[in-house]
Amino acid sequence: MRIIGLLLVWCLSLNAQAVMVSDLYEMQVPVADQSAASRAPAMQEALMLVLVKVAGEQGATQHELLQQQLSNPEVFVKSFRYVRDEADASLQLKVSFAPNLIDDVLRQAQLPVWGKSRPLVLLWQAVEDNRQRLVLNQNEQQWRLQLERAMSERGIPLLWPALDMEDEIALPAGSLWGLFRADVRKASERYMADAQMAGRLAPAAGIGFAYRGFLLHRDEALELSAEGEDVLAVLRQIADQVAVFLAQRYAVRNQGETSGQMIMVSGVDNFRQYHELLAYLNSNNAIDQVHIRSVDTNNLILELDLAADWAQVWSVLALDRRLVATEQPQVYRWQP
Repeated sequence: MRIIGLLLVWCLSLNAQAVMVSDLYEMQVPVADQSAASRAPAMQEALMLVLVKVAGEQGATQHELLQQQLSNPEVFVKSFRYVRDEADASLQLKVSFAPNLIDDVLRQAQLPVWGKSRPLVLLWQAVEDNRQRLVLNQNEQQWRLQLERAMSERGIPLLWPALDMEDEIALPAGSLWGLFRADVRKASERYMADAQMAGRLAPAAGIGFAYRGFLLHRDEALELSAEGEDVLAVLRQIADQVAVFLAQRYAVRNQGETSGQMIMVSGVDNFRQYHELLAYLNSNNAIDQVHIRSVDTNNLILELDLAADWAQVWSVLALDRRLVATEQPQVYRWQP
């Protein structure tokens, strides 16, 4: 199983790109029992958390329109079921919400909508446990589950390093604990993730736990810092900082105005690829409509009706690497 896990990490590192978050409109919250009295407030909490996850803003639910909607969460519910939490076996209510209704209410409130395509974050994580400093990988279940839960609540996909000999040479435990950025950048090159995160979590006298770290994304860096009595609460603060930073770059705020953008797309060799391209563009929440202006062999000229400026729309499309920019302005190549 360990060999299979390492092979999976290796395959991901070769083709790492934006990840489609499959559970973006789902949330799991604790409940005391399966009664209607316990379910009602749990559904309200689940809706609040999903609105934050899709908007990318912690303060989204303070909007007057969304405050009104929170009083009647059943309107947005597609399905629900009860499950046991993987970490502590507690009873949980898992709610799935209708994506179109969630997106629509956020647009009505003129709040951003951060789509399913999100940057893949490579996580280098050190913890102090029983006075020992550990570097985590995908096999460290106790700490991994808490980190993944906090990040999943904000819709942030994670990639764990293999921590094989190559990683240990490139980023020794002391370098990670010291948060040396140059070492983190060097060790991260083999994984080709969209962003790299490094941090250390340790007990802190008088406050419980303290987290220090940073997030690297392209040429930008975000300092990460949180303190608190509870580990999960601290990790949720970190997840919030990461989500806000990334959402500011990829979430689209529809202001109700439409603009047009002409582009040429090459590399569309057959009807299947033609259909996939149109479906892909129409799935972007900032593209209202796609008009086909001309077709010349495997080149298409398209006019896009946009609900945001093209620079922001392109930043999201570029993340997926399905459209690749060429040396010619507004000419792109389709990657089937």
